[in-house]
Amino acid sequence: MKKYGLKIFLPIVIVTAILSLAITQSSYYRKIGKSQQLINRVYNQIFSTYVHQIDPETFTKDAINGITQKLDPFTEYMVDDEQHNINVLSKGKYGGVGIQLSYRNNTMSVVAPMDGGPAKSAGIISGDIILKVDDIDVKKFSFNEAAAKIRGEKGTKVKLTVKRFGDSDPIEFNLTRSEIIVKTVTYAGMLTESTGYIRLNRFNKNSPIELQKSISSLLNDKATSLIFDLRDNAGGLLTAAVSMLDMMIDKNTTLVSTKGRTKDSNRTFYSRRDPIIPKDIKIAILINQGSASASEIVAGSIQDLDRGIIIGQKSFGKGLVQTQYSFDDKRSIKITTARYYIPSGRFIQKRDYIDEKYIMNASDEDSIFTTIGGRIVYGNGGIAPDSTVVPDSLKSLSSQYWRNGHFYTFSQENKHNYKTFKSVENDKNLLKKFEKYIDTKDKIFLPGEKDLNLAKVKISKLDSTDSEVNKALDLLSDFYDREEKKRRKSEESEIKELLLLEFAGLFNGTEGRLIQALKNDETVQTAIDILSNNSAYFSSLSSSGIIEN
Repeated sequence: MKKYGLKIFLPIVIVTAILSLAITQSSYYRKIGKSQQLINRVYNQIFSTYVHQIDPETFTKDAINGITQKLDPFTEYMVDDEQHNINVLSKGKYGGVGIQLSYRNNTMSVVAPMDGGPAKSAGIISGDIILKVDDIDVKKFSFNEAAAKIRGEKGTKVKLTVKRFGDSDPIEFNLTRSEIIVKTVTYAGMLTESTGYIRLNRFNKNSPIELQKSISSLLNDKATSLIFDLRDNAGGLLTAAVSMLDMMIDKNTTLVSTKGRTKDSNRTFYSRRDPIIPKDIKIAILINQGSASASEIVAGSIQDLDRGIIIGQKSFGKGLVQTQYSFDDKRSIKITTARYYIPSGRFIQKRDYIDEKYIMNASDEDSIFTTIGGRIVYGNGGIAPDSTVVPDSLKSLSSQYWRNGHFYTFSQENKHNYKTFKSVENDKNLLKKFEKYIDTKDKIFLPGEKDLNLAKVKISKLDSTDSEVNKALDLLSDFYDREEKKRRKSEESEIKELLLLEFAGLFNGTEGRLIQALKNDETVQTAIDILSNNSAYFSSLSSSGIIEN
């Protein structure tokens, strides 16, 4: 009887569960339908009765943005040129003239023309200031709008009017747009006899091929250690991150999994081939607060699998996957459709990405996990490095000079005085020239100096004849003058370093600027030191080994 009863009871339970689920789902979709009807009624009422005739396209765009802004920061509605970055990631190319642009102090300038692009072939150089696009002043546009005007279909024409220091008259360039391949490996080279370095600035369609070529080249150069710099790499394609891991991790190892509400959102990615990086090659991944998404998948998986060490600062904390849905050629929506989990099971997204009042099935995530070797690692908020390095912040004067664009402008205005970057490095009077330049600019105020000047004005209104007070105020002013001179002297090495950084970019492009920056990079030096010391490297991968610098 007991067996017979069990046979009857189980189907009843199953049928009841299925029926309950169906009713729940049906109720949910009825709520959606009612909500849609309400939105349509409100929409129709506004357009038919509002006192002004409203532009439907603009209003609709803002209405959709109002909806998406209530979700996570990565779900967004995109129109026209807002899709450019997505297209660059998915295709690895775009139509344009091949220039890297900068926007400072309301000025658009050329950071570097790309090799083989129309701009470089026509003679546009680093430091050129763009005044007009197709005879329209760029100041009439935002930076993104102006950049979009320069881009366009392959084979179409665009005219750029530029101002070049040393030339009194503007220069016009009539360019034919071409297909621009976006490089993601901005530099690859040997830092020491045994340490190779690769800087990756994003994960797009081209990244795996570029990485494979760079890795093979460094291994041919007898590298026994590799540094992968993912600092300020905001991510990109998940598949590109998986391909990168595929080059480092043993075949058939779980790399990352995604979980969402649809069948397509639930996937597990494995390494599909034998790695091209041998097991005896030591690996370091550099991250900082600007490392996000695909960068965190790489760093987190390497950490979870104990394949290498992570150096730098805690990463951004983006554990969400987006899918793009196109409505037509110009409009699409990018929606967060899944969470990703790295090999230990960690979900590394920051917890407050959405107001939980909108969520019907909110659930907690574990926060403590272990690597394959038993090290404790944490979820819910980015990847914590194995070795923490916090670079020194800029000193007071250097920081203000930087924010005001003085290093950048000085280098632009003086580039024509030098033939090569080497001649800048050898200029013993570089700092004196910069000091004279600074003296022609608005005064840089030290902490409390503005308050002193304001006090002077107020005291003068009360009594401008008190000699003792005036003497005291003069003494304070003299103190600030001395302090500024003292700080200029103490910050000379940092000021020179920042000047050389700007000149390196102007003469040698993005790669040249990066090479110059690496000379004084604390995080890179820490990586070199750990990789060159077997004891330090392998202890950091043990369950007790966390290094603080």
